[in-house]
Amino acid sequence: MKNSTKDPFDLNLCMRGFGNRLTTVHSDVYEYCYYLTFKRSMKMYASEFNDPDDAPVHDLGFFETTGDAYVTNCFQALKSLINCKLELINRFGIIEEDDLDDERLRLESDRYKPYFLRSKRSKSYKRLKLYYERLLVETIKCLSTYVCVLTAKSYKVPRVLKKQMLLPEPECYRLLNPDDNNVMLLQEIIVVLKNILLDFRRISAEHLLKTIAHRRPKKTANPCDDNRPVC
Repeated sequence: MKNSTKDPFDLNLCMRGFGNRLTTVHSDVYEYCYYLTFKRSMKMYASEFNDPDDAPVHDLGFFETTGDAYVTNCFQALKSLINCKLELINRFGIIEEDDLDDERLRLESDRYKPYFLRSKRSKSYKRLKLYYERLLVETIKCLSTYVCVLTAKSYKVPRVLKKQMLLPEPECYRLLNPDDNNVMLLQEIIVVLKNILLDFRRISAEHLLKTIAHRRPKKTANPCDDNRPVC
């Protein structure tokens, strides 16, 4: 059985399927926090913390103390996604374990699925940063599709609305339904994640400039520049 744009829209099914998807996304972001931390700033503990399932970090606030700007950025994304999921749980009375095991909801959660990198452990710190950036972009696109569906109350979203909301600018939000509190919840997290994405790119640009400056060869003394007379 596959999802189709012709499926009848069901708000409860849609949002609970989205809730399942949100769980997998914030779990994925947690893995990026984990591997980015133990591949660089806390590398001395890499032998103890080499698998997020076997050796998890229970206190997520730990990721805020690593001194790594990329990990801090990742942690901000993680917090925002978890807070959004908690709000969904309250609104729809979700019992997460039951929903994750529900076959119908699992199918629904695959309707708008962002890209996932499964083998993070084998990737370098540099490669992980690139894949994390891709996840942020894909997640924003996924959320944008959901706000379109909620506004249209249909899985068949008008093309112009979907195009405008792909990676939305602030003026695009006028196309959404401001009276729908679920639309507003998703719009809020889209804005947060877009700012996190911009911050990630700012950090990357600053790091690149520092790297270029560090690699630039030092200027050697030129005898012609010396004001002293040449014998």
